Amino acid sequence: MAKQTFSFNQADIVTLWASTIGIERETLRINHDGSSAQTPHSPEWGDRNHQPYIQTDFGENQLEFITPPSSSTDEILQWLAALHQIVAQTNEKQGELLWPFSMPGKIPTNRDDIKVAQLTNQTELHYREHLADYYGKDVQLLSGIHYNLKINPATIEKHCPAGADYIEFSNQVYSKLARNFMRYRWILTYLLGAAPFVDESYATNLYGKPHTPIMRSIRQSRYGYQNHPSIQISYESLEAFVNDLEAAVESKALSVEKELYRDVRFRRAQPVRQLIEQGINYLEFRNFDINPFAPYGIWQEDMEFIRLFILSLLYIEDAATDEAIDLGQDYQFKTAEDHPLNPPINISEAEMVFAVMRELAVILDEHQLYKGSMVALVDKKGRLLNQPELTLSGQLFEIVQTPDNFLSLGMELAEEHQRTYIAHPYSLHGFESFELSTQDVIKEAIRHGIEVTVIDAKENLIKLDYDGHVEFVKNGNMTRHDSLISYFLMENKIATKVILDEAAVRVPAGLSFNTFEEGRTYYSQLTLDAFVIKPKNTNYGLGITIFEEKPTLDRYVKALEFAFAEDDTVLLEAFAKGTELRFYVQEGEVKAIVERQPAQVIGDGQSTVSQLIDQTNADPLRGKKHLAPLTFIEKGEAEMALLDAAGLSLESIPDSGQLVYLRRNSNISTGGLSIDRTDEVNASYKFIAVTAANALGANFCGVDIIMEDYSVAASNTNYHVIEANFNPMITLHRYPGVGKQRPVGRWVLEQLYPEIEFNTTF
Repeated sequence: MAKQTFSFNQADIVTLWASTIGIERETLRINHDGSSAQTPHSPEWGDRNHQPYIQTDFGENQLEFITPPSSSTDEILQWLAALHQIVAQTNEKQGELLWPFSMPGKIPTNRDDIKVAQLTNQTELHYREHLADYYGKDVQLLSGIHYNLKINPATIEKHCPAGADYIEFSNQVYSKLARNFMRYRWILTYLLGAAPFVDESYATNLYGKPHTPIMRSIRQSRYGYQNHPSIQISYESLEAFVNDLEAAVESKALSVEKELYRDVRFRRAQPVRQLIEQGINYLEFRNFDINPFAPYGIWQEDMEFIRLFILSLLYIEDAATDEAIDLGQDYQFKTAEDHPLNPPINISEAEMVFAVMRELAVILDEHQLYKGSMVALVDKKGRLLNQPELTLSGQLFEIVQTPDNFLSLGMELAEEHQRTYIAHPYSLHGFESFELSTQDVIKEAIRHGIEVTVIDAKENLIKLDYDGHVEFVKNGNMTRHDSLISYFLMENKIATKVILDEAAVRVPAGLSFNTFEEGRTYYSQLTLDAFVIKPKNTNYGLGITIFEEKPTLDRYVKALEFAFAEDDTVLLEAFAKGTELRFYVQEGEVKAIVERQPAQVIGDGQSTVSQLIDQTNADPLRGKKHLAPLTFIEKGEAEMALLDAAGLSLESIPDSGQLVYLRRNSNISTGGLSIDRTDEVNASYKFIAVTAANALGANFCGVDIIMEDYSVAASNTNYHVIEANFNPMITLHRYPGVGKQRPVGRWVLEQLYPEIEFNTTF
């Protein structure tokens, strides 16, 4: 097909902005003295043969984080946060950090300590060994950001000439974009280059030690990862590119096609000739240094700026010849090897590109396609053309000044980022809007190489895929293994009691009211002194009131109002005294047990109740309702009422060791405390919990049992099953307030994916 002349309208930027991007971030694992970590790639990150997110690059200590493609940089950042957290939690146990720069801080004196990735795939292993021999191990330690972009197909289809072959036309669009990026990428290197220093022992086989100790980006200079200059690959057309690359492999100048290290890669599948037949799927842009100030290697605003820069190249005249590409390569090396405080080598050319970007930014802002002002972002970056000291490399030079200070800054930033990665370990960073049980399942899925797709974030509905085996999970443990009728039976507390009673499982005696007036009238017939009033259908302890002695009519009426606010049917049942335990049942087996105690504080003889609540709420496991394993204890009406009944107030100072309850019910969602009891409970109660779950037809089930003494065998008089829950909270057991953690999210996946060999390290 003859080369088509095409041009996009400025209005096309609206659909082009929906182009999908993906980030691949490389980094080195290091020890706390900056030396290379010698530990193997951890099995806690799954099998490398089936891991789409956490991979090993060249070295065994060189990680690569790979995000799924998305048109939303919010989602890209979400994934980067999650992947870094998962890796960092293992690193923390191993005493390791992630190095924040592209250039290594310390290069081992003995190069044998730089181990290639110990892969089971022998082809990949031998390839890395070849790279080490030919290019040198030093250069293999360089790490960067690869920025992938797939043009929105709708825009390409719109401009494809009538009767033209879509694949050929699409390839021409991508080829122009690749050529223009090769021609103008030096502008991004000026702005975002961030590798001005390297360990003094750095050297490469091909190009030797850098001729100057400080430059804008050593990684992007001729001393970085470059093929030998004798390897010439044309970008004038895709056909020419494919032919030249095949010839280079055939002549042994390159060992394999993927050994071509250019700043743009055409991506689809191998062999490269398939690009002509099947079409370029996306472009991989490889010339981005790691931003050491950004915890995940790149700021979100830079992801957006780069996207606009790349798309703007579609509006610039095609750099159609290899001579133009060569000029771009010359500019690239000169920019990379320039001093960080020097101005751009061709400011008028940079201003031309910025002018195109700004025109498109105006349209993006008119359509509110960027959550801030894209014009303001373009102007902010544009000002750096006259302020090299504010570019990334300029900032680093101003801070570090000499290579001697490079390591200390790197370690300072590595420690700072590590604190970010490991904060709030119970949540999955980036996915905090999901409820905690779903977060735990997603985290375990990522760890074990199961692909995760969010179907509906608000509903906590996700899709899991492992080698074509697809499962859907809602709220952490609602799966195909439980039926809808089982859900309804457990949601309805009356139905639950009837079914459990028929299964010879002991439940508290009681009755139900369908109207408020019916419940109010019953007060005169009350024979129970201790009882519970609760809604028929409820979770999280909503609408529940416990009376351990007969209340006044006024308090009784308030309890009815409280319960009817949650449901149109309310239960009144005998209060069962004793210890309340939650049994987590899965697949006919009790997997975990916790004791839930009501919200409480313990006096120290000096602090007021209010101060003690504040101190308890400072526990890192406590947070807002349903967003942390334990919930903040409130100072509300219910808490005030219980304090008043005990003759206390928020300003009272309890004696040292005095236990003060703030709630009667033990729900975690109202400030309760969870204590793991899995290994302490008599087996007879586990049998009762399983019997209850089976009677309700439940695969996943939370069974609440109150017993007099959980170390003594169950009898017909010493326990009551007070509730069964269809969607039992995972984090209750995953992060108990006291006691051993249980890997409940992993257990969910083990049942869904029996073909996976799960890592049992916990």
